[in-house]
Amino acid sequence: MPFIPPRRHIFLRFAQRALDNLGFLWDSPTDIDDPTAEFPGGDSWDTMCDRFAGYRQEYGDGQVPKKFNLDPVLGGWVAAVRRRREALGASRVVQLEALGFEWVSTRQCGSAFMETFRELRCFYDEHGHTEVARVLGETSDLARWCDAQRSANARGLLPDKRQAYLEGIGFAWCKDPTQL
Repeated sequence: MPFIPPRRHIFLRFAQRALDNLGFLWDSPTDIDDPTAEFPGGDSWDTMCDRFAGYRQEYGDGQVPKKFNLDPVLGGWVAAVRRRREALGASRVVQLEALGFEWVSTRQCGSAFMETFRELRCFYDEHGHTEVARVLGETSDLARWCDAQRSANARGLLPDKRQAYLEGIGFAWCKDPTQL
């Protein structure tokens, strides 16, 4: 770490404290991984649900953009909720559905990962599992993509966000679930 003159260090601490007092977020709201955790500023699950209900009332839908400029934390929270549906528990899912939560975003990310993930999500919705090779065969594009995700994860190359998306639908990290 470079040397910082003592007075400058005091100024930096003062500036950081001032920004904290203003509610400055040091992490990007779009990087929310656990939608059930307390958020900066003390926002709880129920507070976030209230903010979602307010969005729905104002805009008439539950399609909160991930990068919603008017409430970036809400956008990140909605994206995290969609990724982690299975980990939320039945009572929270029921609570969200009562608010009109829309589990599938109509705002589609165009990355290759997300396009194929959506295909896997449809497979999961239809079959109730992610063992694609068992249903479509080892050589199907989707089964080969799943193998590539397993391989990247095993080598430590799969980003946490992508792991969270896959774990959110119960992705089978072992190709053969009997090997667990």
